[in-house]
Amino acid sequence: MSQQIYHRAYRISFFALILAINSVICHAQEPEITSSSKYYDRSVINRILVKEQLEKNNNKNENTLLNLNNSPDEPSTKIYKSTSFGACDIFDKEEASFTISLKNAVEMSLSNNIALNIEKIDPEIYATNIEQAKSEFDTNISASLSASDKRSRSINANDIIGRNSNNGTTASIEAEKKSTSGIKTNVNASINRNRTSSHSSLYAARLGIDVTAPLMRGAGKEVNLVSLRKAELDLDWSKYELYGYILDFVCETEKKYWQYYLSVEQLEIVKESLSLALQQRDETQKRIGVGKIAESELAAADAEVALCQEDLINAESTVVSSAISLLRNINNDTENFWKKRPNLISMPKLREIDQYDFNLEDCIADALLMRPELRQAELLQRKNELEVVSTKNGMLPKLDFFISLGKTGYSKSFDGSEPSFRHKEPFDSSIGLTYELNRHRRGEKAKYDRANLNLKLQKESIKNLEQLIKEDVIKAYIEIKRTKEQLAATTATAQKQAEKLRVENVKFDVGKTTAFQVAQAQRDLTAAKIAQVKAIIAYTVSKSELLRSTGLLLKFRGIEVKN
Repeated sequence: MSQQIYHRAYRISFFALILAINSVICHAQEPEITSSSKYYDRSVINRILVKEQLEKNNNKNENTLLNLNNSPDEPSTKIYKSTSFGACDIFDKEEASFTISLKNAVEMSLSNNIALNIEKIDPEIYATNIEQAKSEFDTNISASLSASDKRSRSINANDIIGRNSNNGTTASIEAEKKSTSGIKTNVNASINRNRTSSHSSLYAARLGIDVTAPLMRGAGKEVNLVSLRKAELDLDWSKYELYGYILDFVCETEKKYWQYYLSVEQLEIVKESLSLALQQRDETQKRIGVGKIAESELAAADAEVALCQEDLINAESTVVSSAISLLRNINNDTENFWKKRPNLISMPKLREIDQYDFNLEDCIADALLMRPELRQAELLQRKNELEVVSTKNGMLPKLDFFISLGKTGYSKSFDGSEPSFRHKEPFDSSIGLTYELNRHRRGEKAKYDRANLNLKLQKESIKNLEQLIKEDVIKAYIEIKRTKEQLAATTATAQKQAEKLRVENVKFDVGKTTAFQVAQAQRDLTAAKIAQVKAIIAYTVSKSELLRSTGLLLKFRGIEVKN
């Protein structure tokens, strides 16, 4: 019985001691250990006090960590309203800031960016080469008009020196056309007037046609259309070049958007850290004033404030620099693109990649189908094949068949000189072959060998490019896996660091730690929060990189590139 009474008295004295200690803490006084606590050592009491304080502060910093479960479909309504960035603030105070989402940033960049507008001109330039190649088969019309007058002297039959004169006028017109098979056709008409001192004017009019057909070198559509086919391949190549540029440009714009988002989040974290450091310094000064702690503790608090101010300056500079990079891409105002400060309203969509259910094999297959670099390499291979055709034909000897037909009419007057095909006068004609051969043909052989080597090189280059694309996709895929795991790890670290800071604050309240330890815990929490934000952005950017590496980024962003 006496033992039960003893235990009951033991419990009552314990609870009385706890109430007394809590009352002392509320009045900011150092708890004293009286004789009634002789059954409990000081470490037990401290653990009880710490546990109670932790329970009270369990929800104090609950919302300091980023929410990682935001909806993948709904943009955040959070708008960053910081209006000053210290000495680095270059934004025009009179210009109103503007809010922008990720989708708006991409759309504005595609419409306004100067570098992209320059790239869009290239296909138009290459299109002119096609028209130039087609001009080889256009009909060429030429005309000429000439007059002559010659005067001389001669001795006639009576041994008398006489005067001679000869004058004439010639007018001609011809039309020439080359067909895609290499045949050249020339249709011509001319009229000539000739008069001498001893004869009156004689008019001669002629109609004729000349045809030259290559039989070996330069014969056939395949070789004659090489220039046109090359120009068409060049145009297709330039279109894929533009597509690839837009693909990289959209990815780069998204990166700059998220880099700016990251810098703003870092600034907010650093500001919060500075506020806590100032609060901790004030608390330390109060405790020094009432004699609870030594004055030496103030040095650690002051050092932490100074470090936070350094971090704040760097964070402000980073925000402005990343904002300028984003603004130049958006190019909302060409002359003063840097004056308006952007406020972001989109937040990372951490679940976005899961809904696509990508796997590595599918990503590689998509990349081999969609990457514009591979299509460009294939076009270059086809262009090299055309060069082989051209140089192989150039090694052949020149053998051309030609035929010329015409008829001439003569008269004393211009009207009667018209040639008549109904008259029995024969046509003037010529027919034959021309042959030309370079004995050694070293130049032609060198061109042919070079074309074959370039073709072989291009085929090997395509194999190498396929491997590089696969490597690019695999690395992007691994990066998604890494950042996803890193995201979970940094989240856990930030939570543990927050708990560690709460413990250090409670210990500081009961005099069991120093201001330096509290400052160190605060710095660790700040670093953990920044690491967590970096992990979120790295994961978000890695999704864009994977889509870019597979060539599907524009499709998933709903961007259509015409032609």
